[in-house]
Amino acid sequence: MDQAAMTRNQELQRQWYGAPLGELCRDLCTLFAVTQSGLAEILGVSPAMLSLVMRAQRARIANPDAAARLSAVLRLAHDVRAGTVPAATARETLATIRTSRTPGQDSLGTASLPPAPPHPAPAPAHGPAQGPDPDAQFALRLRDLLNSRAGAAEILAAAALLEPDHPGLADILRTCGAGRTDEAVNLVRRLGAGRDAGARRTGP
Repeated sequence: MDQAAMTRNQELQRQWYGAPLGELCRDLCTLFAVTQSGLAEILGVSPAMLSLVMRAQRARIANPDAAARLSAVLRLAHDVRAGTVPAATARETLATIRTSRTPGQDSLGTASLPPAPPHPAPAPAHGPAQGPDPDAQFALRLRDLLNSRAGAAEILAAAALLEPDHPGLADILRTCGAGRTDEAVNLVRRLGAGRDAGARRTGP
């Protein structure tokens, strides 16, 4: 494969996952203390296939179950780093992901994720925890709703169509439907802060 095609695949991976899969998968191996072959086993693909994706000779994993597991492992990694999932339970969650199946999903595997053990939502940044974070809960519900209706590629395509006339809606689609969890939560918080400020200006 020529360099131009590999560069194009890396750019697609950035759009879908936030970074090239070579970087992300190496980070996953370090975080969870597994080899590349071990990560491939968790995802349910051959080490050779995972290597092709990491080298950007393939843009994505074609098997929908394996692609969904990759999305689940990436989300677990984010939650472990954020402290919302204890690192001690990560192995158990990885075992659950390894045996999960998501029939009918697209080849990005983003339409649904396997169930994870219950854990508290991130605490609001402006003070001590007072129960579940409503912004995080809303962002997760919105993402699950969008992902239940379309895959990441379709969501990104819809956002591109909306961008010229409705950039705000396009941003919501891209971020909440195909972006990282922290980006979606931050966007919900920004939009909520703007709504609250407008209400204060027009209130009694």
